[in-house]
Formats: sequence, C-alpha cells, structure tokens
Amino acid sequence: MKLSLFRLKHYIDISLSPEELANALTMAGLEVEEIETIGKIPDGVIVAKIISRRKHENSDHLSICEVFTGSETLQIVCGAPNCDTGNIVPLATIGTVFRDGEGGTFTIKKGKIRGAESFGMMCSAKELGLSEDHKGLMLLPGTFEIGKPLQDYVPTDTVYTLEITPNRPDWLSYWGVARDIAALVGGELKFPAPENVPTELAGDWNNLVTVEAPDLCPLYTARVIRGVKVGESPAWLKGSLAAIGIRPINNIVDITNFVMMELGEPLHVFDMRFLKGDRIVVRRAADGEAITALDGKTYDLTSNDLVIADTEKPVAIAGVMGGEYSGVVNDTTDVVLESAWFDPASVRATSRRLGLSSEASYRFERGADRAMIVPASNRAAQLILELAGGRLVSNLVSVAEPAPAARIIDMKYDRVRSLLGMDVGNRRIDEILHSLGFDTVRQSETGASFSVPTWRELDVMGSADLAEEVARIHGLDKLPDVPIKATQSDISRDDILKLTHLREEFVAVGLCEIVSNSMMSEASAIRGGIFEPADLIRPSNPISLDLAVMRPSLLPCLLDAVRYNIARKNYDLGFFEIGHVFCANQEKYPEERDEIGIAITGCAHPERYSKERSAQYDFFDLKGILESVLNVRRIASFSFVPAKDPRFAPTCCAELIIDGKKAGILGQAAPELTKGMRLNTPLFIALIQLDAIFGAREKSLYYSPISQFPSVSRDIAFIAPAKLQNQDVIDFIRKQHLPFLESVSIFDVFEGKAIGEGRKSLAYSLVFRSPDRTLTDEEVNVAYEKIRKALADGLKVELR
Repeated sequence: MKLSLFRLKHYIDISLSPEELANALTMAGLEVEEIETIGKIPDGVIVAKIISRRKHENSDHLSICEVFTGSETLQIVCGAPNCDTGNIVPLATIGTVFRDGEGGTFTIKKGKIRGAESFGMMCSAKELGLSEDHKGLMLLPGTFEIGKPLQDYVPTDTVYTLEITPNRPDWLSYWGVARDIAALVGGELKFPAPENVPTELAGDWNNLVTVEAPDLCPLYTARVIRGVKVGESPAWLKGSLAAIGIRPINNIVDITNFVMMELGEPLHVFDMRFLKGDRIVVRRAADGEAITALDGKTYDLTSNDLVIADTEKPVAIAGVMGGEYSGVVNDTTDVVLESAWFDPASVRATSRRLGLSSEASYRFERGADRAMIVPASNRAAQLILELAGGRLVSNLVSVAEPAPAARIIDMKYDRVRSLLGMDVGNRRIDEILHSLGFDTVRQSETGASFSVPTWRELDVMGSADLAEEVARIHGLDKLPDVPIKATQSDISRDDILKLTHLREEFVAVGLCEIVSNSMMSEASAIRGGIFEPADLIRPSNPISLDLAVMRPSLLPCLLDAVRYNIARKNYDLGFFEIGHVFCANQEKYPEERDEIGIAITGCAHPERYSKERSAQYDFFDLKGILESVLNVRRIASFSFVPAKDPRFAPTCCAELIIDGKKAGILGQAAPELTKGMRLNTPLFIALIQLDAIFGAREKSLYYSPISQFPSVSRDIAFIAPAKLQNQDVIDFIRKQHLPFLESVSIFDVFEGKAIGEGRKSLAYSLVFRSPDRTLTDEEVNVAYEKIRKALADGLKVELR
C-alpha cells in the first residue's frame, strides 16, 4: 500500500524526518519497502500564461502559442488539445533538465518543429511527475503569480510503499497508521469525519434498505443525496489520489476512494435512477443469477454469494465490485451512499471463486472496522455536499444486528515481562496499551483486564498478543541479547522418532504417504454422518468457506485425495496419512487427537505381468496391511470384529480392537461417500487412533529355532451356522493347546442350497511339526481326532 506523508500530516502532527518515520514504522512491524519523493519540480519550470493560439500551418494537430513568462513573450509549439488562450500552465524554459524515467536526463532546447521555432515546452502533470495524467496540459489556478517558479506552489511529498501483514487490516488507511504513529512517537491525532452532516429531509426512507442475510451483512447503512453535480475533482483531491497510484475518475467516485484510503472503509455510490423500486435489498444471490460488473465482465453467481440488489436484480457483488449499470455516470444527479460491513469469509470466497478482486474486497476479506461504518459515511457525505453540491434528504438509514461485546483479556504484568524477556514497568505497559486503544476494565497490583478495540478484534485474542503490542511500541530493539542454552535429549524416546518409525512401517507394506490441509469446508467435515455441525471447531477468521472448520477426521482428506487421483486417471491407489484431527464434542472424541487414515482401491499389483496384475484390492488386503504393521510393532493383543458404521458398506465393516478397546474402524466406503468419483473398483478405508497403537501392550519376542524336520498336514471340513466367524474357529482350535500344531488356516468357504439356508461349509488346513523329530502318523492322527471331537462338541458343527 502507498501512503503520502503530506496527506498523513493532516491526521497527526509529525516532527520526524521522512527517513526517521520510516525507520520507526518498520521497527514497530509496519515495514516500509520503498521511499519515493514526488512533486520535485525541475528548476526552470515557471508559471506562464497563454495569450494567443493559432493553428500550425504544416500540421493538423499542432498549435503555435504566444506564452507570457512575466518578463517576456515566447513562441511555443504545442500538441496538447487544451492549450487555449487565457490558460495558466507550467512552462519549462530553455535549459530545464528533466529525468527520462530510465535513469537518464534530457534538456529543453530551442528547436524548430515543422518549420516553426519553439522556445520551451508547456507541460502535463505526468511530464512533471505529479500524476499519470497526460491527456493535456496541467492547468494551474489563476491565483498563481506569472513568472514564479512552479516549485513555490507545489509542495514536495514523500510516498511510502508499505508491506501490510494480513492480520493488520487497520493499517490499510491513513487513520490506522496515524494511530500507531501517535503511540510510537506521540503527536496530536486529528479525526477528519464530522459527527453529524446537515440534512434537508425530504421523503420517507424508512424502507430504503432490507437485509435478508444478516449473517453475512450484520450492518448496512445508506443515505440519499439529491441534486449532485458530477464533474472533475479539485486539484487537492486528484493530487491526493494520484500520489498513491489511484487514478482520479470524477468527484463522486474520487470521494469514495479518498475516504476508503483515509478511514479504511470501502464505500459505494448508486445512481438512484437504476435502483428499481428505490430500494436496496441485501440478499444471497439465486443460483444461476448473473451480473455485469464495473469491469464490463459478466459473472455467474451462486447462493453462496452475497449481492446488493434492487427489487428486480443484483446491482453489486457485496464487498467486491459494483454493477456496470448502477454506478455514477456524468449525468447522475440523485445517489445512494452505501457504507456497510460484510463477512470476511463470504467476501473472500466470492472474490476467489469469481477471480475478481478490488481495493474493497482486499479490505473486507481481511476484516473492516465495524465502528468506522458511520464515521466513513459522514465523511463521504460531507465531501459530496462540499465538492458536488446537492442536498442530503435522508437521515442515516441503518439496518444492524446487535454488535458483539468487546473482547476482554486478562493480563498479568509479570507474564508480559516473562514473555518479552525485558523489564517493562506496569505503568509503561498500561500507557502503551491505552495509546493503542485498549481500555482498562479492571486493574490490580499484579495485572489488569483490557477491552480490545473494534479495529483489532480479529487478531488480538489473548495476553500474548497484548505482550506483542507492548514489545512493538516499547521497542523491539530493546530486547536483551540472551545466550542460547541447549541440552541434549534422548531422541530415542522422542515422539517424532516414533512417528517416523510408524511411517516407515506403512511405507514398507506398499503405501505412499499423503499430507492434506487440516482445515476444510463444513460440508466435507460432516460427510458420513458421524459428526454434526456442533461437533466442529471453527477458526475465528477463516481464509475461506472451503477452509472454515478444523477437520474432525481424516476421512474427508482421504476421499478428496482419491477423487483428485481418479479424476486424473490414476486408478491404482494405496496411501496413508497421519495427522491431527479436532472435535468440539468431547463426549465423542478428545478435542485434539492423532489419527491414521488408509485408503486403497484399484489393482493390488499393477506392476506385475501375470494374473496377479488384475487382482483387485479387497477388504482382506486392508486388514492384512494393518495386521502386518501391528505384528511388526509386536502388539500383544488385537483382533477384528464385525461392525456397523454409516460411513462403510453394511456387509463389509470391522472394528479393530487393541487390548480389549476399540482402536479404529475399517471397511468398504459407503456408496454415498464415493458418489461421483467414477471408481472402477471398490474403495477401502481404515481410520485408526494413533494413541491406541502407541499405548498398546507389546509382547516379548523369543527365539525359536527353525525345525529341521518335515511337517504333516491334515484338512478338516464341517458345516456350521452361517454366523460363525473364521476367527472364532481359529481361536477355538488354538485354545486346545495341542503340542505339535504349528498353524491353522482357512482355505474354503461354501454357501448354497445344497447345505441348507443359514449354514455354510468351512474347510481348514492344519499343519503339525515337531522341533526335534519326525512325527508319526499315529501322533498326528491322535491330535487330529482330538480337534475334530472338540469342534463337534464345542462349536456344535457337523463334521464332513
């Protein structure tokens, strides 16, 4: 942002030099990137008067003028359209040296143009470096004395280019910077806006404004001014805008831009002729509605966009840009002056979605000062009446929700000193905070409570922020130099190292790691039906509606990653994420926890040139991934049990149980979650709580030599109730504690009419082996028969 020192001095008395002020601002956190001197008129440029003008005989566009310098009359050849008789203009006499804008210079010399001699050059404002206006000669007031150096009438100005941090929208105005300067170096502040503006009431304007979306526009004000005359702005107003890079347009538009830069509040003026029904309606746009903005482009709107409308159509995109057919034009006479506060997240989302930004949206999306809405309207109305005439025929029409109570922050003086590492007295702390607009609510010997001013309510949240303000104003250069003390820690017990090992274990089983944003839209967060809006944690100043809540689960992140890859024809996926998730309802989950998310879909081995290449991921692949990692981590007790969860398919969902407690859930993603993804194969997802893994009991590992003797296999088949689970069978067999049983594995499952409704056939392979000798058939048969009898008696199965 650019700032004129000449204009800044209208709001605060400044005794520092331009360089000293720049250094003070930078040390207080308001970085000055560049200092530029403007208005430095070259020696030799004087005030002159055109006394005659005639057409050049050898040119269609040149004129030959006689120009009086106060002591002599010179012939000047000029191509400007406004070199008319009687005009007072800047004249660069012979010998005047100008900079050419590329680091070089050029000198005005006597010349001959199309056969006519010229003894100097009459100048435009751009040629003098005063503005970008080069449409014609710079016209000077009649009060300027002919022959005097122009520098005597044009003050030199210093323009600062400032780097404004996103959390300090209050610095986006002269008044905001002036407030901080007063706190830094002192000086009397001079607020420019009047408390009241004289009115000549005419008409009933109580129904002028209707706000249908108070959540996005809690404060909207308007006032009606009739009989204005649109024209060129006075030199001081054009100069103030041109100095900071804003192109003057007309007096009405220039006033709104000037007040925006002065007080930080964007304003808009509507031509009443184009407001159908003489009404303003602040509402959400209808899906499919469109508007042509001031830039001449047509934008399609959605119900997420806020618009200013009349009784028929939108006339402005709220907080972003006005409509092409509702703004001020040359023959405008009756206007409505808008001053309002729009929700930052809404403005930001609309601006980003439409790819449309403006000086207004830049301020609104960072958070304008609600308390400046009325003063800015008063100031603009005052200037319109002064510079464009007209009558203010309405009082301020205001539609407002109750203003939020000021935030109160409790602060301990010792805590401030501890955070800063320097000794600042209690009285000095109070003085600094008072100078920045923080009012004392309660006070004691050890601390105080302060109310946060409206212009800082979006970024000052706690006592640490107050300490930062004290440091800025007291002087960051006064922070003491303290030697750094470091102690060596046992990194083998570091949580970071534990996470690193876990990540490596998931990579070892063939997964890739992803990292996603910890913030998301509310719609994504509640997808799946587990979390409700009340369960979500919402930042106070979100970047956009798409990043408006903290993620309650990794599930939406996994789904977004799958969707992104599938849209780019990457169908074979296997990835995981480990990250923080958040929940406001601590009856469901802790406020903050760590979660592991896994997603697999497509072919399990796309790199192989065999039948395995077409083998698709299924539920057991996901279960096997978890079993592999848990076994590597030597988890003593874990199991999988069938479960029901709205996020997963009813027949393909299981809970992971570790040490008898629920540790996570896995299964096939429900169709509602994968709708529109264009998946070729099912999607399987697991969500595991990290604490359950890190806190699990570990089993000891004992060395067991590999047997040198052959194994003996036996198969066993039986018919069992359909509800009997494989894990139940394996656990039952192992509980028989047969000495030579090495492994049990299922190899066949059959269900059909041949064995009856509600029943299934299961077949298992039993492997027997001794570590020190070859087993005999008799030994194996005894163990085998014992298992068959136990199954028939214990599980009531029908042996085959």
